[in-house]
Amino acid sequence: MKEYQKRELKASEIQIRELEDGKRVIEGLIPYNSRSEWMGWYEYITPSAFTKTINDGADVRALWNHDTTKLLGRVKNNSLRLRSDEVGLHIECDLPQTSYAEDVYNLIREGYNTGMSFGFTTIQDKWDEEVDETGRAVPVCYLIEVRLFEVSFCVSFPAYEATDSEARSIRSILDDLKGIKPETLSDEERQAIDRTLRELLPNEEEPAPEQPTPAVTNTEVELDQARQLDEFLAELRNKE
Repeated sequence: MKEYQKRELKASEIQIRELEDGKRVIEGLIPYNSRSEWMGWYEYITPSAFTKTINDGADVRALWNHDTTKLLGRVKNNSLRLRSDEVGLHIECDLPQTSYAEDVYNLIREGYNTGMSFGFTTIQDKWDEEVDETGRAVPVCYLIEVRLFEVSFCVSFPAYEATDSEARSIRSILDDLKGIKPETLSDEERQAIDRTLRELLPNEEEPAPEQPTPAVTNTEVELDQARQLDEFLAELRNKE
């Protein structure tokens, strides 16, 4: 059985508008050939990814934050429309006259929640490598064909919690620290490393607020990197 996956899109790719007849529409875009956030790999959606979904007339749903009880639109009754071009998959959803659809519209309009996500299973992909900004070869996945099941608006929490720049910083520091023994460092060097690691690791005195588990969590790569930094920091402090 193929794994069901979800991806979050940037807030700038969602728009709302109200027509003269009072109908309210949400518009979104799933861009092609745009590099994803770091997930232990980078991901690109190719222009062929949603071709079969559209050609088959699949009854894709639009939901509020992946909640199947909060249906916003569907392909079957043309309240949800999907159109693909060279830029990406364009999404238009006519909001129903329900209280929760009114909430969705207001949350997006007032900027409280502008996240968008989509759920799919992979039919065909291709794996390769590319060189990132640090000069490292990193794995890359190209989504050639997927089966799209739903798009969600007002997604409360990101599918990926670590930003691309944060992940690159951790990887870069780990490379620099390989082979270094704390006892060989001067006091100034230890203090400098200590300050840098403190900025990247969570503050033990200020725990992050508890959040729902995202549908697609960060991979063990980021977690392992954080553990390695934490262990090095502990050893560094013991040598002071």
